[in-house]
Amino acid sequence: MTERARFFDTLRRSLGREPEAAPPEPAPETALSRQAADVRANAERIRELARDNAGALADELVRAAETAGWRVAVCESHEDAARYVAALAREIEAGSVVRSGHSVIERLGIECELEGSGIEVRTMALDADDDNERNDQRKANRERMIGAGIGLTGVDYAIAETGSCAIIARQGASRLVSLLPPVHVAVVEMGQVLPSLDELFALLRERYGEGDFESYMNIITGPSRSADIEYQLVTGVHGPGEVHMVIVG
Repeated sequence: MTERARFFDTLRRSLGREPEAAPPEPAPETALSRQAADVRANAERIRELARDNAGALADELVRAAETAGWRVAVCESHEDAARYVAALAREIEAGSVVRSGHSVIERLGIECELEGSGIEVRTMALDADDDNERNDQRKANRERMIGAGIGLTGVDYAIAETGSCAIIARQGASRLVSLLPPVHVAVVEMGQVLPSLDELFALLRERYGEGDFESYMNIITGPSRSADIEYQLVTGVHGPGEVHMVIVG
């Protein structure tokens, strides 16, 4: 037996496989060898699963999110969700709220709910055509986000197993809206909740194969935590110290 063959034989035995045994068939959610048509079919199966089991997945998400440190509110309508956010903004005396351009935030109508309260609501978007003007907008938006009391975003997906929210950064959905203000409110709609990270990455693989994929994604699981200093767990060091998950539907 050559040195190379001996190495792989040891590796197989460590994995509990017989020598020269074929590797196990990968799970359909994470298999890298699937053809494009299989990837699309698998993604559609996952979307159907999320729709058909929306209530049960939302219940599981609530339990996991509360364990992870989210403050969870379940609202029957977008109007109820807007009232929840407005009440929170008044409670913490937020001078301003910065919001993403997610469509669910448009449906909330938080601007109307906070009208007359003295709390400013600003959408963090870049609409200038000139590069220099866009850079100026980025700087101005960053300052607004640093000074805001609440960052309000939608999500692309939520993960029931871990109590996480996934936000894919793109135009109108800067990750800084969820990172710079001391309080982050993430709004999740029924049907956006997936069972686990396996399903999330299966859907992302479909998007990537179709050329619809951005530069990065944030997966947020509760408030910011750090134990860098003397192994003492502290919240809010590298991001929001308070996070709210508002589930609508």
